[in-house]
Amino acid sequence: EKFVALAKEHGAKIVGLSALLTTTMPGMKGTVEAIRASGLPAKVIIGGAPVTQSYCDAIGADGYSADAASAADLARRLIA
Repeated sequence: EKFVALAKEHGAKIVGLSALLTTTMPGMKGTVEAIRASGLPAKVIIGGAPVTQSYCDAIGADGYSADAASAADLARRLIA
């Protein structure tokens, strides 16, 4: 809910999520679902040590990146 509220407040085009532990990854799924349900046009990208492209696909995020530098490139491509 907080991600959705802040994304709306700031007119976000991209929402980035990162997990350091597998125990926090289910929160990513919930956040993607909340953003989709809200109708926000923001793209959601995910990353972090335990995260994979497969998990990105499974939760319906718009993109996965293994590191911050490639996340910035991904974000540019998604909003171009």
